[in-house]
Amino acid sequence: MRFNKRNWDKFFDGSNKKTTLRLKKSKIGHHKAYAGSYFKPITLGEFDIIKISEKKYKELTEEDAKLDGFNSLYDLKNELITLNGSIDHETIFYQHWIENVENHITIVG
Repeated sequence: MRFNKRNWDKFFDGSNKKTTLRLKKSKIGHHKAYAGSYFKPITLGEFDIIKISEKKYKELTEEDAKLDGFNSLYDLKNELITLNGSIDHETIFYQHWIENVENHITIVG
């Protein structure tokens, strides 16, 4: 699963990130986290997805923002628009609940 480094760091910087919101549903289980280009990926670490729930963009709450490591719903929604472009209020996001996050940044390739 790909992350930008800024959002990956939220697992370790005291933001208490416990979820990640995605437009596509991943599988429950163990995953590796990557950043950078597909040609020169950076391995950020590993984690486990333990649960996935669905939420429409218009249904996101301040609590969802906190779970994703953001200070406010406004900040979360701005980040989702930055990462995904224009978002309709009915757009479904998949809230991936994450545990066992390990940080080990290395450059692959």
